[in-house]
Amino acid sequence: MTPKQPQAKKPAEATPLGIRNPYIVNFCRVLVEQKGEHHEPEALKKLLNSMYKLFENMLGQNMVRALPEDVRDEYLKICEDLTHLNYERIGEIFDRHVPDYEAVMKETMKQFAKIFMSNRTFNPKDYPVAEAAAAAGD
Repeated sequence: MTPKQPQAKKPAEATPLGIRNPYIVNFCRVLVEQKGEHHEPEALKKLLNSMYKLFENMLGQNMVRALPEDVRDEYLKICEDLTHLNYERIGEIFDRHVPDYEAVMKETMKQFAKIFMSNRTFNPKDYPVAEAAAAAGD
């Protein structure tokens, strides 16, 4: 089996493989329910999609921050040329250098929930990844 190669040549243009983590989807849905928001089905779908993308971006940024500085620098250098990066290599880097990824996930969930619950309405610009989301077309 050959590792999947990202299709984008620039990091800002990269998109995930389209597989959604059901735990993150459920987390976003629970936040909306806990906040007491009521949306029409299509509006809810759009809201959950935006939330998912933002959470995924925040998690990615937090995972990169969790790397030791020298490894982070190496990883970011590798990311400059996506033609030489594959998902298998990404997994190796993070598996080896971020042994407590569950703690990173938990902290990201807390961070995301705090921002979401403190805002009257959901606005991607209120999140620390607003620039990345804007570049992605959200």
